[in-house]
Amino acid sequence: MNFQLKNSFAICCFILLFISPIMAQHSMGKVFGINDKGAKETLPGANVYWQGTTIGAAANIDGIFQIPNPDTIPAKLVVSTVGFTSDTIIIHQKDQMDISIVLKNTVTLNEVKVEARQGSTMYSTFNPINTEIISSKELLKAACCNLSESFSTNASVDVAFTDAVSGAKKIQMLGLDGVYTQILSENMPMLRGLSSAYGLNYIPGTWIDNIRVTKGTGSVVNGYESISGQINLEFLKPKEQKNRFFFNMYGNQKGRAETNFYYAPKINQKWGSILFLHASELGIKNDMNKDLFLDMPLTRQYNIFNRWDYHNQKNFEAQFGVKALLETRQGGQTIFNSKKNRDTANAYGIGINTNVLEYFSKTGWMFPSTPYKSIGLQTSGKWQQQNMFFGLRNYTGEQKNFYANLIYANIINNTNHKYKVGTSYMLDDYSEKYNDSAFARTESVPGVFAEYTYTHLENFSMVAGVREDFHNMFGPQFTPRVHLRYNPTKSLTLRLSGGSGFRVANIFVENQAVFASSRMVIVKEKLHPEIAYNYGISANQKFPLFGQEASLNVDFFRTDFQNQVIVDLDKNVHQVLFYNLNGKSYSNSLQVDFDYTPFKMFDVKLAYKWYQVKTTYHGELLDKPYVPKHRVMLNLAYSTYMDIWKFNITANWLGQSRLPNTMMSPAEYQLPTHSKSYYLFNAQVTKKFEKFETYLGCENIMNYTQKNAIVASDKPFGTNFDASMIYAPIDGRIVYVGLRVGIK
Repeated sequence: MNFQLKNSFAICCFILLFISPIMAQHSMGKVFGINDKGAKETLPGANVYWQGTTIGAAANIDGIFQIPNPDTIPAKLVVSTVGFTSDTIIIHQKDQMDISIVLKNTVTLNEVKVEARQGSTMYSTFNPINTEIISSKELLKAACCNLSESFSTNASVDVAFTDAVSGAKKIQMLGLDGVYTQILSENMPMLRGLSSAYGLNYIPGTWIDNIRVTKGTGSVVNGYESISGQINLEFLKPKEQKNRFFFNMYGNQKGRAETNFYYAPKINQKWGSILFLHASELGIKNDMNKDLFLDMPLTRQYNIFNRWDYHNQKNFEAQFGVKALLETRQGGQTIFNSKKNRDTANAYGIGINTNVLEYFSKTGWMFPSTPYKSIGLQTSGKWQQQNMFFGLRNYTGEQKNFYANLIYANIINNTNHKYKVGTSYMLDDYSEKYNDSAFARTESVPGVFAEYTYTHLENFSMVAGVREDFHNMFGPQFTPRVHLRYNPTKSLTLRLSGGSGFRVANIFVENQAVFASSRMVIVKEKLHPEIAYNYGISANQKFPLFGQEASLNVDFFRTDFQNQVIVDLDKNVHQVLFYNLNGKSYSNSLQVDFDYTPFKMFDVKLAYKWYQVKTTYHGELLDKPYVPKHRVMLNLAYSTYMDIWKFNITANWLGQSRLPNTMMSPAEYQLPTHSKSYYLFNAQVTKKFEKFETYLGCENIMNYTQKNAIVASDKPFGTNFDASMIYAPIDGRIVYVGLRVGIK
């Protein structure tokens, strides 16, 4: 993108942000009701209209409504809702913003039980930001032991192993590595820095309430690092749990065992707390392909998380919590013994020890007379230590992080025009050592942001934002973003988005797969921040098909890098080169999703993805390695009445991907230019009983694995050894069983 286009885009964002369109004026208020116990409560969904006109509105979930002004004043405002006596009040002025209406209870009705079936995933038709919501119901379709396994039935996020010895997994969105996706914990930055390599394994799936997947650049309120998307994790909340106790056990035939537990005591109306515990272990050595290397490392992890919520039931609320994690991994050759063979060439081994301690807090103040106005403060802190060795290579790293985000929210005249302004601060202190070289840096990044949201009835909405961050090492960074939504009909949603993001690469932890090889690490120059622009368009159409509702979602995104840290595996098979982009680097992503329920309790999901990801390597524009151009996913889910039985099967087909150039290697160690296409099949059956439920599943049913996954596995200390050339599974078929128990 040239300089003129950059400035045109920025000017457009500023115009959208600070110049409101000409609009009709509104009045605004809140509806309350007196229940059968004499207590005052808000009435969501109450109907409000001007008597003698067709001008009306409905109160939102907080009882707040806004309604266009009548032609003449004074006018009569009629308010009604089921179970309360309707009321009519006279309004004497236009643009009144503090209307308060209290309705009296009429009669207490007998309880009516209504059953409804909600989809396990959904696309919002009102949010201008393209967001897919993955519910806990969807997560239960698979074992979902941790976050890396939470996307096995989702087409938007791809998950792959990084190498054949460490067990680390990475995600991909829009064809780009997960480092370009901002992973948030309840809208605060979460997996970044040292946790980017193994952090997906640190989040148990049973702790998650829902996952919100946003494609493209997200909101400027959440920071500057989102380039290809955002993944926001919403954890279980203390007061929202039906069960006070929950217990989950998992085990598979390869020796992996896992236990998850949470306890949510009932304290009082103001306070709530929930305690999460996790323990897992893989203690059996597996070598299915007989290459004398463990298919998966021996692991042990302990994880604890305690969160508290406070609501004073007036205008203040707070949430805070602490987490701690200990994890050890040991892999490599089956004969490796860390006490005997460490730092020797007698046997190849890897070891990874991780310690993490973190906290978070969120506080919010609402203004009672103006409930649409609020101030919120988010803070988090993290300390992580990671010590690793891969054969004779050693790495130690320590990261200290602090984050703060202050947000002020209000409206302009009415709730059709909302805005947020605020300031943030990110501090990262890194201390790293690779072999005999030490690296240390401190990143201090204060920033300011502003975001404007416009909503016109139900047909159109817009979110436009800008932020300026002041990096102590790389200077000011400007980040504009805009998202548009238009509903030409009730069943069709169109979206457009555009914006930029930047990040600072952590080349060692983000590319630790190259440690599992004999390649020499060479940093050719001083590395600059990665900067990219992302643009997207999407359409979601709902339509009837054979008497049942179906939906089709199509989206296309393009990402253009202005600068990127290039990881070059092609120039020399014995080296990995790091340098700044000199040429083009871009990603085109097309995804088509089809969701259909042909008959009651049976859901069908079909998705196709096409990727074109190209980067300039040593002057030549090439496909990025390990990114299949074509992918297809099919998920079938059926459940009986009241979910007594649940059946789920997922099929994936992954097309060919380019492999790094190995022509310099001896003939016996050379790889083809492209990988093979392959299929993966997963299935699970769940049976619910009165007090508990059990599940039985199988991953990789056809037992497909990559042949010769480790190059020169017979000579792990030789010049041709490479365990990072991974494009397919390496651990074969996995059969697992589990038990879930919930106690109210």
